[in-house]
Amino acid sequence: MFCSKCGKKTDDSGKYCQWCGAEVRAAPPAPAPKLLIKKKSSGICTENYAGFGQRFLAWIIDLVFILVLDIFIMGLTGLSEGVRMIYQFLRGYPMTDRYGEVVYTMVPTQVIYAITVLLILVPWLYYAILESSKNQATLGKIAVRIAVTDLHGNRITFSRSTLRFFAKVLSVITFFIGFIIIAFTRQKQGLHDIIAGCLMYQQY
Repeated sequence: MFCSKCGKKTDDSGKYCQWCGAEVRAAPPAPAPKLLIKKKSSGICTENYAGFGQRFLAWIIDLVFILVLDIFIMGLTGLSEGVRMIYQFLRGYPMTDRYGEVVYTMVPTQVIYAITVLLILVPWLYYAILESSKNQATLGKIAVRIAVTDLHGNRITFSRSTLRFFAKVLSVITFFIGFIIIAFTRQKQGLHDIIAGCLMYQQY
């Protein structure tokens, strides 16, 4: 301990400085460190997981954007014929081509193209590109302020995002249990999150 008046070192057990006689007061204890919420530089709070409600709302918003993209691409590529055939099939009508003639092929080429592009290719690229971008989120996730990370809170790669997207098939064929477990798992993970090694956090 040092005397605050003369600056010399004094006996720690003494109340007065042995050199100048000034009263020696012990320094106050250092304040306890504050507990800080872990925050990534990208604005992701790695203490708060994204809940089922937030993720469901984000999915609804993303669905709207994907439908808009599908309509735009359908107009550019001429996939509307395949979509019309799918509609006819679902309504129980005979599928007809652009000339009004009945198509007897079990799965017409137009239908295959429409399903491949509009239901697989567009949603896959939408999710994989945006979730692996610097925002780590699709437009719907940005709207509700949540983001996708790996198990260490870091940005995921395009390949990991691709795995996460196609793993959703397993979440669907398990009668949607793969999605429902989001509400009950400790880290709010769905089956596809567990398979891809991903977490979803809130953004501040």
